[in-house]
Amino acid sequence: MIPKKKELVNLVILSLKYDNAFNEGFLTFREWSNKIKIITDIDKYNVVRILFNELIKSKIFEKKKVKRTVLYLFNPYKREYKEPVCTGIISFD
Repeated sequence: MIPKKKELVNLVILSLKYDNAFNEGFLTFREWSNKIKIITDIDKYNVVRILFNELIKSKIFEKKKVKRTVLYLFNPYKREYKEPVCTGIISFD
């Protein structure tokens, strides 16, 4: 169906590792699909979804459900992700 599907999946993984996508935290499918579209230069939704599902199946992404939204974390390193803490205090010393 998709020629060179494994090569595209490996390209996406390498590119996201290079961009340190783990540090971007949990993002929606739309945000990840936009990144995949830019990396692979493929605009077809079905193809991008197939590639994303392949990444989920290989446990490259972690899922987190927040209310009605599903968020995904790119975590090929199997590290624990700590949410950044914002105290809201600005100090000018």
